[in-house]
Amino acid sequence: MVLAKEDSLVYGFKLSSVGSGKITPADTVHVPSGMDLAMKLHYLRGVYFFSSEAAEGLSVLKIKETIFVWLIEHWRVLGRFRRSESSGRPFVKCNDCGARFIEAQSDKTLEEWLGMDSSIHKLLASNQIIGPELFFSPPVLFQWTRFKCGGVSIGLSWSHILGDAMAASEYFFNGLSRTMTGKEPSPYPETSKPNIHQLKHPSPLALKKVDSVGDHWITPNNHKMETFSLVLTPTQLNSLELKLLGQNPNPAEEIPTFELICGVIWQCVAKMRQGSEPKLVTICTKGTKPAVAECGNNQIISTVEAADVADMDPKSLAAMLAKRESYEETQIGELVESENGASDYIVYGANLTFVNWEGSDFYGFEAEGHKPVCVNYSIQGVGDEGAVLVQPGPNGEGRLVNVIFPEKEVVGLKAELRKNDLMLEINN
Repeated sequence: MVLAKEDSLVYGFKLSSVGSGKITPADTVHVPSGMDLAMKLHYLRGVYFFSSEAAEGLSVLKIKETIFVWLIEHWRVLGRFRRSESSGRPFVKCNDCGARFIEAQSDKTLEEWLGMDSSIHKLLASNQIIGPELFFSPPVLFQWTRFKCGGVSIGLSWSHILGDAMAASEYFFNGLSRTMTGKEPSPYPETSKPNIHQLKHPSPLALKKVDSVGDHWITPNNHKMETFSLVLTPTQLNSLELKLLGQNPNPAEEIPTFELICGVIWQCVAKMRQGSEPKLVTICTKGTKPAVAECGNNQIISTVEAADVADMDPKSLAAMLAKRESYEETQIGELVESENGASDYIVYGANLTFVNWEGSDFYGFEAEGHKPVCVNYSIQGVGDEGAVLVQPGPNGEGRLVNVIFPEKEVVGLKAELRKNDLMLEINN
């Protein structure tokens, strides 16, 4: 449920731009990879909530000054998209047009805001998309909102074509914090990538071609999409593991938390859809660290198929998700590259999609020694099959699960989740 007068919750908007402290050389361009172009209809929306104590070091002037310095290293995000005259392939003309900066305020306290329907978080980050005039559309926008209590939120709107959640949060946004405190940029944490690339199909199953959108880069949905959240505390996660795995699970049968959560939700979706259950799902997880000069999309993208999902137990589904062996990100990039970006595709919501953001450092931003009290990332542009986003919970504890589904299915899915005694805490 969305509040009837949600447009009055945030007001006093002021719009400006922030550029870089250094001029980019003339005729500099950035050419997105095939994998980047596959994600161009998707957008990341991140909202960071800070207490009044932390907000003492987060004035608009200080944030803008920090962005001014930090963008010297991130000149790509300051440009605007163009198309090649010969091929029509999108590229970024790095012309220092700047990132948009929005200032706003709310008469709610931070505590009141976090206690309301989570769907209103969309008011704290710009929902602007690329197009229909490419040369006027900034790929990155910030929104600084002050609450009645003195707390603030900082919203990040990030065009997915620039990079995945790791690039947006760990490398870009957390880098602002390190710049603010005068620290050197920290390296990406090392992550391992499976070396199994068993492609069982001639084309990637995680990718769906959609009707051409031209220069208006928005997913052409058949249904209105709605977001709701599940908050799972550490105690609830322990109960989940105990319920599905037992008290003394065999080490060979241990299943990670992400897959356990997704196994339960997969079955609930299958029961809710009654006869049109999702037999094929996509899993997106954190990839290897990108090179410093290339943020980009580096997720590992997999697919898993199952039959009779509604009748399977969640543990079996979770085990299948954990043992996935088909990885498609390379194939996706090669396919889109072979077309020179001529076609439009979606990944999130092409199939029922599970996104693992557990390992992302969403709470790495610090202000005056204080970390955010809550961070909420979501995705705009999810296809009709829906997506489930699993990320660290408030204060970095437990899990926050954002569920993005067709509006007409939300009531039924919530009912199935409530029947399952593992997931009782639905935020709205």
